[in-house]
Amino acid sequence: MTQQSSALEKMLKGTNRTDRETPKLSVDGAYSFPHCPKHLKGDHRKIWGEVNKAMTQYRVITLADKPLLEQYCFLLAKLRSDPDAFTASLHAQLRGLATDLCLTPESRAKAKLGAIDADAEALAKYGV
Repeated sequence: MTQQSSALEKMLKGTNRTDRETPKLSVDGAYSFPHCPKHLKGDHRKIWGEVNKAMTQYRVITLADKPLLEQYCFLLAKLRSDPDAFTASLHAQLRGLATDLCLTPESRAKAKLGAIDADAEALAKYGV
């Protein structure tokens, strides 16, 4: 098995190709909870806001989770509006979505999530 060359070695050989580089992902950027889609109205939008308020401190839900969060909002609104018609199957779906989005205490504990302390974050980032 051959060892991969560093970027400097590739540049010196003349074989450095930027189209083959792995993208550099930045996790230091500012966190932004996904915006509520325009098609969500009423109770669905209210639930989105509740989740936003509760989960922004954990910085877990991203744009990639938006479809899951939409489905969660629809199911929870359905449960709140007509609990008698909410089947066990729908409840299992709701519980699964809540777990996937780290909305349950158990899922947050498994992910070892704690609230982000602004002072601790500044200390870690700037060493101040």
